[in-house]
Amino acid sequence: MPVNRAPSAARGVERALAASEARLSALRGRRTREHADLLRAARKVFVARGYAQTRVEDVLREAGLSTRAFYRYHASKDQLFLELFARASQAAMARLGGTIARKRSAAAKLEAYVASTLELAYDPRYRDETRLFASVPGELAERHAHEVVQCRAQLVSLLREIVADGAARGEFPHADPEDDAWSLHGALAGALERVLWADPPPERRPLLRHLLRFCQSALAS
Repeated sequence: MPVNRAPSAARGVERALAASEARLSALRGRRTREHADLLRAARKVFVARGYAQTRVEDVLREAGLSTRAFYRYHASKDQLFLELFARASQAAMARLGGTIARKRSAAAKLEAYVASTLELAYDPRYRDETRLFASVPGELAERHAHEVVQCRAQLVSLLREIVADGAARGEFPHADPEDDAWSLHGALAGALERVLWADPPPERRPLLRHLLRFCQSALAS
């Protein structure tokens, strides 16, 4: 009587596929950890040295990785820096969004946005990173203008939503959500620069009061 080998062969194929999937999963896990190590090292080195003085070799030495590992994820130092910039913008946007979501009126949301934005410069947890990304080198911004603008546009989008909400509610009856959002963003960016670079920096509470008065009067006119 012939022996039916089909079930045995099928089990062999299943074991081979399972082993292959396990190896791929392990590789993906190693690559994820490797990329995270690279980003942590890059943030540390960029913050300590600034963009211009940082070399790829410095980041790799800090991360304990090879040149081959670097080029698995980034084609250049520019791209590495821009990824950190994008991630910082996304994290800031998530914090701002969470804070704003707890407010009811558009005016309260605007106040929360302004106060949370100032935290980026006053809070020691964010200050060094904010200083790094607030001084994006001109040549980098020119080479990657689209990416830089997109990162900033994410933060402006929250302002646009607040202004549009205020216009719909009648709190900011004459506001233009698009133009006013970018104008307010510019004013806040200027205030952040003062806090980051002035010696001594302006006091937080008076600056917050001034910014709120400026923003609210601009939207009310």
